Amino acid sequence: MSTTPFTLAALATSAVPGLAVTGARPHSAGSSGAFLSAVLSTESGDVIVRVPTTPAAEVQQSAELLAIAALADGARAHLPFSIPSTLGITRARDTRAVVSTYLPGIAALMEEIEGDSDLTQQVAEILDAVHSLPSGIVRSGGLPVRDADAVRSEAERLVQRAADTGMLPSTVRARWNDVLDADAVWSFEPTVVHGALAPEVLLTEQNHVTGVLAWHELSLGDPASDLNWLLLGDPETFESVLARYTVLRGVSGQQELSVRARFYHELEVAKWLLHGFEAHDQEVVDDAVTMLDRLVDRLSLLGAPLPKQRVLSESEVEEMLDHTPHSSLSNRSDSAEDESLDEDRAFLIESDFAERAAELGDKQSPTDAGGSDAGGPYAGRSDSTQTDASEASTSEEIDGPTAASSTGSASDSAEQITQVIEDEVSQAVKRSLKSPRDKS
Repeated sequence: MSTTPFTLAALATSAVPGLAVTGARPHSAGSSGAFLSAVLSTESGDVIVRVPTTPAAEVQQSAELLAIAALADGARAHLPFSIPSTLGITRARDTRAVVSTYLPGIAALMEEIEGDSDLTQQVAEILDAVHSLPSGIVRSGGLPVRDADAVRSEAERLVQRAADTGMLPSTVRARWNDVLDADAVWSFEPTVVHGALAPEVLLTEQNHVTGVLAWHELSLGDPASDLNWLLLGDPETFESVLARYTVLRGVSGQQELSVRARFYHELEVAKWLLHGFEAHDQEVVDDAVTMLDRLVDRLSLLGAPLPKQRVLSESEVEEMLDHTPHSSLSNRSDSAEDESLDEDRAFLIESDFAERAAELGDKQSPTDAGGSDAGGPYAGRSDSTQTDASEASTSEEIDGPTAASSTGSASDSAEQITQVIEDEVSQAVKRSLKSPRDKS
């Protein structure tokens, strides 16, 4: 479809009744030939009219119209930059012309973002602002909604499709499978995401981001998908934006966020490979294969996506237990001791537990117990210690906290019992860790 700025101006006046056009100039920045565009001067300011030239561009424009409509005045007030507004739509042969407000500014360059700490900080603030938008904006606007499982499944399908071409190196596939298999990586809370961020969609004036374009991928999804484009630049810029972003958002999981962002960045090569393969474009396929070869070289220098936690050996566990200090001081208050004793008495109200307690009491009576009970919790303790503990417990049950306090034994008994339990648990753990050969 061949047309001129004046033809587009005529379409604009049809789309927006009463629009008084005073000038027109062609506009091609960022369109890559997918749209015929013109900037029109009007009495109320500049506007832009765009006509898609391919079915894919028409689909993209439809998605952007939905997104722009979802971003109502309340959402826009939350954003520290301007976004376009749709003014009108009209038919243009077998497609349509859309008239929107024109945002002034110059498309940013990655080199400018890398070399300007203020721009770097602004990028983090833009991400924070978009990701802080209420999820209801997306849901009520009929836009895509993906939770963590859906995002993960979508990535798995993409990797499988790339592998099915037979051109995905085994090293790359193994690396991507490691990321997909790491459950910790995919534990995130979905947020509103822009979805198509890149330097050219950020409009700047005097080193300040004034507007953001290309809202056709607005959705609820993984916040890491809005960070992967930063890996087009130097690693320091990515790390700087990521650090600032996590502070602004007040979120944890920075390492997992970084892993997913890098993963999405690498998957762009898979998408390029699939595009060439499905379009039977050998030049694109060859370019993608070259990019995958470079990726193999880079991945060979990297470790696992996430550091794996090492499992301690039996000897290391035993050594750790041997060096675990036993505190001889109690940090519990008298009131806490009283409450715990009350809980013990309440515990014995249940008939099943009371019967079991009575049986244990009979077995450990002074006349039957002898000097020790090898299988009980007081194994290895002297009779005097057991008697003191029993007397303190009996006194507490009869006379209450006051009597226990007057004898001065309730707190000491509780500490002794606690120490016994700690010793028994430590010994039990050690025994459970020994191999059958050692036990024999």
